[in-house]
Amino acid sequence: MEQKYAATVDKVFALLTEPKWLQERSAALGELSAMVKARKSGGGVTLTMNRRVKRDLPGLVAKVLRSESDLIFEEVWSAAGDGNARSGTLAMEAVGQPVKMTAKFELVPAGKGCLYRITHTCKASVPLIGGVVEKFALGQIEAGCADEFAYLVAYLKSHK
Repeated sequence: MEQKYAATVDKVFALLTEPKWLQERSAALGELSAMVKARKSGGGVTLTMNRRVKRDLPGLVAKVLRSESDLIFEEVWSAAGDGNARSGTLAMEAVGQPVKMTAKFELVPAGKGCLYRITHTCKASVPLIGGVVEKFALGQIEAGCADEFAYLVAYLKSHK
């Protein structure tokens, strides 16, 4: 997935690593709660996020996942590179559920703005129907990511 933003890498990075802004985004997108902490080190940032979400689940998936869940994220951003580009990794665990997600991402200059790219992978440790659960979870993750992209686009337009 990728999204172009009409803002510099530095401006987008500042928002994507600001705990208060991330908590506001979570609330605006309908999450039940979100708590975010940031730790800066060596020019990079590590975010830890605890988010509580509720999702509608299809029948088969509802047999192994709960509709309301706590998600624990650890997002690690690198120090700035060429053109202030950033990259990093994300790990997410759905507490008490058999699903884990990882991602690699980068935020790079693109013309007068920047481009954010992220690639998600999902693993479900469920016998027989693990593939179905993984496909559903990945779809939910990417739909949520698309909503987060759109939220940031709208935010940047209204906060020039």
